[in-house]
Amino acid sequence: FLQLCHKAKSGLPPQYLIHSAPFLDIDLYVDRRVVIPRPETEELVLRAAARCTAARLVMDYGTGSGCIAISLARRFPAARVIAVDCSAPALQVARRNAQKYRLCHRISFVKAKLLIAPVLSRLRGRLDLLVANPPYVPTTRLNRLQTKTCLFEPRVGLDGGHNGATIVSMLLRYGPEFLRPGGLLALEIDHLHGPLVRQLLPMAEIENDLAGHIRYVFFRRPMTS
Repeated sequence: FLQLCHKAKSGLPPQYLIHSAPFLDIDLYVDRRVVIPRPETEELVLRAAARCTAARLVMDYGTGSGCIAISLARRFPAARVIAVDCSAPALQVARRNAQKYRLCHRISFVKAKLLIAPVLSRLRGRLDLLVANPPYVPTTRLNRLQTKTCLFEPRVGLDGGHNGATIVSMLLRYGPEFLRPGGLLALEIDHLHGPLVRQLLPMAEIENDLAGHIRYVFFRRPMTS
């Protein structure tokens, strides 16, 4: 206990100290290979699940700790979930958490940097639900952040590029192509990305988080006639 207290003085987040982070109704193993799950992402899962009466094929893009993939697998017992991340170490953590909840037979872990990577091409037009909490903090803002938590988290899970929209814009452009008719795209975004969403996906719904800030995007692919 005293050793942990000593480490805490350096600013190491308590979630990393005890290797535990709550997320909705589950408890996840976390370490410095993954970003610590946030309450805003819990809300993303709840809102996405509320919009789906059923889902059989789901993708969690940028899975990190696996918090979204595991939560959706538990909410949709008949679903197959594809958990994607560009970080092999992060996928190790996600797999460990899926093992804890005995979901590895229903969650597949895929290493891919881009949504349009060849390894994901077979999923085009098939997803019932595509959910993502991508890195969306602008690089300049991330460099100014002095919160101790961000200093210890993997930068790849936070840094969204110059305007924070490097991955967000890719998901807005190509995400709908992966949905079946009636399928849902659900994203967590930065509060500055509203105009980008309206430009690239004008039919999408933009919602505020519980603090009143723009935070979520929902787009349902129209049913074919």
